[in-house]
Amino acid sequence: MAARALRPLPAQPHRRRGWWFGVMVAGLLALALFPIYPGVRPLRAGTIVARPIPAPRDLSYESEVRTNAVRKQAADAIPEVVVLDTTVRDRQLADLERVLREVDKVRRDAALSASARESAIRRIPGTTISQDSGAALSLLPIERWDALTSELRAALGRTLVGAVATSEVDQARNRAADFFSPSLSDAERQAARELLMPLIIPTLKVDVARTEAQRKQARDNTPPVKVSFTRGEPVVDGGDVVDAAAIEALDRLGVNDGALRWPVVAAGALAAAVAGAVCAFVAPALGALDGARRRLLFALLLAVAVFVAKSATPFLLPDDQRRYLALALPLAAAPVAAALLLDAGAGLLFVGLLGVLVAFAAVAAPGENLGEASALEVIQFAAAITAGSLAAVGVVARGDRGPRLVLAGLAAGAGTAATASALLLLDADRRFDDLPWLIGASAAGALGTAVLASLAFAILGRMFGIVTRVQLMELGQLSHPLLRRLQDEAPGTFQHAMLVGNLAERAADRIGADAILVRVGAYYHDVGKLYSPAFFVENFGDDPSPHEHIDPMQSNRVIQQHVTQGIELARKERLPEAIVRFIPEHHGTRLVAYFYRRAAEVRPDISPDLFRYPGPKPQSRETALVMIADACEATVRSMPDRSAERIREAVERTIRERIEEGELDECPISLRDLRVVAESYAATLNAVFHPRVEYPEPTRRELAARGSALPATPRADLPRDVIVTDLPIPPRPAISEDDTR
Repeated sequence: MAARALRPLPAQPHRRRGWWFGVMVAGLLALALFPIYPGVRPLRAGTIVARPIPAPRDLSYESEVRTNAVRKQAADAIPEVVVLDTTVRDRQLADLERVLREVDKVRRDAALSASARESAIRRIPGTTISQDSGAALSLLPIERWDALTSELRAALGRTLVGAVATSEVDQARNRAADFFSPSLSDAERQAARELLMPLIIPTLKVDVARTEAQRKQARDNTPPVKVSFTRGEPVVDGGDVVDAAAIEALDRLGVNDGALRWPVVAAGALAAAVAGAVCAFVAPALGALDGARRRLLFALLLAVAVFVAKSATPFLLPDDQRRYLALALPLAAAPVAAALLLDAGAGLLFVGLLGVLVAFAAVAAPGENLGEASALEVIQFAAAITAGSLAAVGVVARGDRGPRLVLAGLAAGAGTAATASALLLLDADRRFDDLPWLIGASAAGALGTAVLASLAFAILGRMFGIVTRVQLMELGQLSHPLLRRLQDEAPGTFQHAMLVGNLAERAADRIGADAILVRVGAYYHDVGKLYSPAFFVENFGDDPSPHEHIDPMQSNRVIQQHVTQGIELARKERLPEAIVRFIPEHHGTRLVAYFYRRAAEVRPDISPDLFRYPGPKPQSRETALVMIADACEATVRSMPDRSAERIREAVERTIRERIEEGELDECPISLRDLRVVAESYAATLNAVFHPRVEYPEPTRRELAARGSALPATPRADLPRDVIVTDLPIPPRPAISEDDTR
């Protein structure tokens, strides 16, 4: 096909899609590996532990918690530095003068009764005067009042002139009472005491800066506390209350269940990034990972499997009781589901990533007894899961139903048990009674693998719209009810579908598309014609065209309905969505040109949009191949001249038209692919429609040997072994096959 005849198609960023897939895998795995474990909570201060928590390794470190405690004790031992506040005496004397003025004011108020004056004196702010003292103060003669005020000023001044610490306030108040003159009566002395006591406060204040400087010096001079643990030494004894120092030690040792530690977070993110990069590089080479749904399914299956392994290992490793319950995890179900729903290549990639990530999760996860699993336990767990998964994927690579899934589960159990048993021989603590537990756990994992893989196949396949190889092979059987109906009710359409399938399958195989999906999709792309087969040219036979006597708009509706009705019929028959998509996409949004032109002869202003198929345009290489094959087969079949040169020209013209109409703009097919497709279609159509050699008439000897009567005159009809499809098919002047498809 001439390159200049084709305008470039939109570039398809295969590499960019691969990197987006890698980013998606890395993101989901980072979430799956994030060190938060369901059902596992970190120890907190105040928790009582049921049994001793041993140190998993030797460790020596400077304890921040213990150092802070010791330094606080040293700082608290430094007393506060106090200094004399010379302003206290003046402030308190001024406050005394205020109180005395208030009392004197009440005493001089002649409008108040004796009881009212008493109450008013007791309400003066800053005083705590009793009822008797209030009455005495209100009734004092002026000369006695003046003497009392002089005594109060002198006593307060003498008391606050020296240093009074906070702890010495009570002593200072008692000392102030001793300064009163003996000439005061008991009532006057009591009243004076009640007026004076609230005004005696400390005259010493804390020098915060000097105190803090001395305490800081004490803290700085206290050396850090070093703590050491040897492997097996209890960090916390059974029955003890966990304190902050123990929490610090557990965190340092990395055995505090559920505690969020940044090295573990960073390690999980790095492991996820490496797995994502591997997927980004490998995915473009795996056809099974083409398409957003397939890649999302792969990423979700991997993330779920890793999350299950991460969440379960804190409870199962280290296996102090030697029950091997970690081998019962049905992790092999995930790669089996990937192999079933995608293909064996995707399953093998899955197994490789799963084995590495399971080992990482086992190392990073804390154990149930807050100890670390041994290296042999981690290797045994990861290797057994990997071997079991490989065996299961190898079994399902040839099929995906019924007994095959049971065999896959058995293979997973056998691979797990064999690998774990081999590594058990390397364990110095091995015992004979380990084998029953090991085999039993592997058998439980085998059963879980078969059950979960079956559920995943049934649920995820429908949820993600993924059709498997076996399903395609079953749908491609000519005994399928829909294909049987096509043979009986629309034989021309059936033959057309078979030829389109053969054309597209060969081309798909050459450009790396899904050949089986293309062939099966081509078989069903025209099932909508079952509703009105007589209106399509391949089913006319010797009958006249029914379109000659009806309106072009009505003909257009009948033609277009084979798309919508085909979708309804396919879904009614529960065909997978991957097959249903071939029905609308093999026409895209093309124009039903024949009937549009007939209608335009009558109404030149009629909109061509009324004569367009509803679409969408092909969204995949597979549907694009069927679109091109459908048109090429129809065009070549209607040509009077089917020479190799004319067939090639027709194929190239058909592809060029689809490109110029923009019908291939939304599918990831390149110009290079289209050149290969053109060569493949031309070669296949040449093989189908190549001219046959006309056989001479049988000789008299042949006729005599068969016991046939000799012909009176030479016969001119064709030999019996020349099939009908090899005869020239005269073109119909009134209608084109491509316009009625």
